[in-house]
Amino acid sequence: MPGRRQLLALGGSMAAAGALGLRPSRATAAQRARTRVAVLGGGIGGLTAAHELAERGFDVTVYDRRAEWGGKARSIPVSGTASGGRRDLPGEHGHRGFFGFYTNLPDTMRRIPFEGQARGVWDNLTTVPYFAFNRESGKGDLFLPTLPPDSRTLDPATLPAVLEGLLRVMPQLLPQEVALLARKLAVVMTSCDDRQFGQWEHLNWLKFIEAAGKSDFYQVMWGGSAKVIQALRPETASTRTCGQGISKILYAMLGMGPDGPFDRILDGPTSERFIDPWVRHLTSLGVRFVTGHLVESLELGPDGRIAAARARTAAGPARIDADWFVAALPVDRVRRLWSDEIRAADPRLAAMDKLRTAWCQGIVFWLKESFRGPLAHLSLMDSPWALCPVAQSRFWAQPFAKTWGDGTAAESLSVVISDWETPGRLYGKPARQCTPREIAEEVWAQMKAGLEDNGDVVLPDGIVHSWFLDPAVTRAEGGGLTNDDEYFLNDVSSWELRSEAVTAIPNLFLAGDHVRAHSNTDFTCMETANETGRRAANGVLAAAGADGADEVRLFTGAEPPGFDALKATDRMRYRLGLPHVLDF
Repeated sequence: MPGRRQLLALGGSMAAAGALGLRPSRATAAQRARTRVAVLGGGIGGLTAAHELAERGFDVTVYDRRAEWGGKARSIPVSGTASGGRRDLPGEHGHRGFFGFYTNLPDTMRRIPFEGQARGVWDNLTTVPYFAFNRESGKGDLFLPTLPPDSRTLDPATLPAVLEGLLRVMPQLLPQEVALLARKLAVVMTSCDDRQFGQWEHLNWLKFIEAAGKSDFYQVMWGGSAKVIQALRPETASTRTCGQGISKILYAMLGMGPDGPFDRILDGPTSERFIDPWVRHLTSLGVRFVTGHLVESLELGPDGRIAAARARTAAGPARIDADWFVAALPVDRVRRLWSDEIRAADPRLAAMDKLRTAWCQGIVFWLKESFRGPLAHLSLMDSPWALCPVAQSRFWAQPFAKTWGDGTAAESLSVVISDWETPGRLYGKPARQCTPREIAEEVWAQMKAGLEDNGDVVLPDGIVHSWFLDPAVTRAEGGGLTNDDEYFLNDVSSWELRSEAVTAIPNLFLAGDHVRAHSNTDFTCMETANETGRRAANGVLAAAGADGADEVRLFTGAEPPGFDALKATDRMRYRLGLPHVLDF
């Protein structure tokens, strides 16, 4: 006789329904016997939902159009680049940051076994000692330490650059602008939830910080810094979202990150050190993985439930049957599944049509020698394409040249291109209108401008072994580029257009960074995808009549002590129609 987790005794988790107010009806005996789950999408959100449901006895199958798992977080081995017993050079969509304000994703990582490590793949994280905001033309590079002083932050090779940057930056800090920014940050950090969603969600970040007419330093550092958080655009992003991101970063940098240092990366390629062990663990739990399935539609049955998903495969059309469906696809793909009948059944799904997406891709340069720049995560604030490079292989556990490639590539310099719309300097075109080679040359030129403005030779000629652009970016038939992996944009008022993980269709649930997350962060990142995967799993559990003890835990973020009282005061002011006490 199956145990409690297999039979899923009557109970239920109401938390997963979130703010939408949906409440699964009392589960029938037939519903409690339904355990087949189809997870459509093998990214962070889909793998999270599969993980939680498989642990609770569900029969889970994950479907994806690609042969690799992990979605945008995956590594992409470049076929044919290895020799001498080494592995193929590891390309990627863009390097991954694992930040100290994450709470849900680290819990999952600790539960993924890895070579006998006590905390699983989480122990593969390593700290990047500095996050640097690099300026051009001698304006100064601002280095922010991500951990207390130690041998890495006091490294003789990096410390002079840190001190020089501070000396150049200090004269640009105008007292009146420092006071203004401090007050603005205090406002968003101590605003109640009612004001966050009722006022700041509908106000643009640049207007909130009064960027117009301020100094170059103020506009670039405090307006443009929002681009450091991928898929945020300060020109269109909401004050709530930007304020949330910057607040979380500041808390983590001040040692209040609930999961350790502010900035960490994996000590090897993402798939090798995180995704592949995760897939192996889920397989051991009974999860099945099916590749080559491009899900194109969902069939709504006469009972108001999803009867099947329809996919296209190399062998022709395929039907996916299940009791429960978790759609864990990116927003630009998942909304293509909504038929007129589905949109009528849940109007919130139809609202997703108005959500916007952006390009935010990566390029990897493999170098013939070690990167000469600082041991830091770099943000080139003056680069037209908002570049964020990191010499990631300097943090990897295995020696690069001996492990990957042909033995002549010594370093992996990974660069995220955050802005694909602004013309570059070398060719005068935005990235999305360039050829892949022009992108590589333009990115290299912008990095040289940002890193060599003091006369140092950081990227000497002839150092490039080869480069690899995210394969999602390809040439379009009519010229220019097309993008197969777009990012959800957190625009002003976009919260109202986003869906909860639990939909109005009884057996359809959503996961992904476009889905509403309530516990910690809700901007586009792996943490949001992980939280919404947990919420989707809770939705399945509740609808199937699970015991309340099986509810998936949701971890909240950390805040400085005393902020609850300040927010309570602001809640009273907001309900009285009064502005925040510091908003004058």
